[in-house]
Amino acid sequence: MTSAPFVDGVTAALVGVHDVDIHLGFWRDELGYEVIDSGVINAATAKALYNVDGEIQAWQMAPAGADTGQVWFVKTPNSAALPPKYPHTSEWGYHALDLYTRDVMATHSQLFPKGWQWPALPQAYGVPFGDKVIEITEGFCWGPEGTDIVFVEATNERPTHAWGTNPKLPYTELTSVVCGVKDVELAKDFFGPEGLGMSIWYDVSFVQDGVNLIAELPQGSNVRLAFVAGSKTARIELIHVHDLPPRADTRAKQRPGQVLGHMGWSFVTPDLDGAMKRIVEKRGAIISEVVTTNDPLHGNARVVAAHTPEGAFIELWERA
Repeated sequence: MTSAPFVDGVTAALVGVHDVDIHLGFWRDELGYEVIDSGVINAATAKALYNVDGEIQAWQMAPAGADTGQVWFVKTPNSAALPPKYPHTSEWGYHALDLYTRDVMATHSQLFPKGWQWPALPQAYGVPFGDKVIEITEGFCWGPEGTDIVFVEATNERPTHAWGTNPKLPYTELTSVVCGVKDVELAKDFFGPEGLGMSIWYDVSFVQDGVNLIAELPQGSNVRLAFVAGSKTARIELIHVHDLPPRADTRAKQRPGQVLGHMGWSFVTPDLDGAMKRIVEKRGAIISEVVTTNDPLHGNARVVAAHTPEGAFIELWERA
């Protein structure tokens, strides 16, 4: 078993698609992402990993050749029948995909006239962190087929592959991915240093009207945000909104073949067998056999599907 972290960032967010041209128009043509690879996941692998009948069409998307913080489009044979539901920040389950922008108001001016809706204009707010306040301006965009996108203009942005490669790019790879959880401590234990090996960067609760406005939360809502990170993007934002009435739990449906939009996280690991053992130790579950595949998303790899302790869909894979 390796002594290194089992995961060092979210390699990719899985996004269910039906009309891939709409997604390519958004991610490639508007945001500058590239098609790194595309092709087919064969029916046997699709069934074993995702319980999907038939072949899956797949596209691997990233800016500047980033090998992490990618977006993977997954089109299943039944995609025409799947609902493109936009998740809400109050729900339990996967929410937005976050990426940096050089100028969030320019992003709004770029996308809104082309029909991409925003619940509100981008807002500035501060996140308390010890004796400091981290200043952020961000906007919330309803992207293609039920995919929520948050564009973040940070005063002190963290390093990214895209801007390290080409600082002139307007956008980066995914800087973080967001999941609403009932039990923040349970999720931190699963992904954190004693679990899959990421670090807990901060865990704060705050009331910010700017956040509540763009996330369509009641004004005065108290939001708890825990930030879990490795050395690579994308990091994980665990969010819990306090004192709301019972809300929807979308996790059982957020997986390939059941919904469009953000539906899972993929992690490359240096030690798949050790990671599987740790998942079970930390109250997650392995939900597939280990599959050997050579496909456009994973390359030549061993892959397994799993649940977090609260039932969110993830997959882990080790390069062969």
